Amino acid sequence: MNTNYTTHLICAPELSDTFKVSNINIKVGEFVSKNQLLISLNKNNDHIYINAIEDGQISYLFINIGDDINNGDLLLSMEVEELPTGFLDVVDQRCSQDSAEVDVANSLMIIPSAAKLASRLGVDLSLVNPNCITGYIGNEEVELFVKHELLKLQQLRKLLA
Repeated sequence: MNTNYTTHLICAPELSDTFKVSNINIKVGEFVSKNQLLISLNKNNDHIYINAIEDGQISYLFINIGDDINNGDLLLSMEVEELPTGFLDVVDQRCSQDSAEVDVANSLMIIPSAAKLASRLGVDLSLVNPNCITGYIGNEEVELFVKHELLKLQQLRKLLA
């Protein structure tokens, strides 16, 4: 059985005001354990600690020490091993190797604005098909994925009605 990974986007919690990144306790590529401290935010004497909610590997940092962080800002992404559920399996519609120079089967390239959109919508970016020409996942690809998922949900509701 193949191991599947899901990209999890870690965002700032609900904040009453702007905080600053005071410490980044991880590096891209590092494996982290559940509850491990990832990032520290502070404002005056208020401290907020961002911990890993699952075991995984850090895939991208969207922040630097000293950055201002607001409510819901995207902080980092991490790859988490997922067990297959078999529920509503998505048919693989990736581009053929002839039409895309990028090896999209083994990489995930995301435009930051698309990562933020996916985070707000709760979209698992590992399920979104990249653009066949560029190999990147942009806002259009996230929106197309959401429309496709909503259509599948609508069809399922009709079947159950």
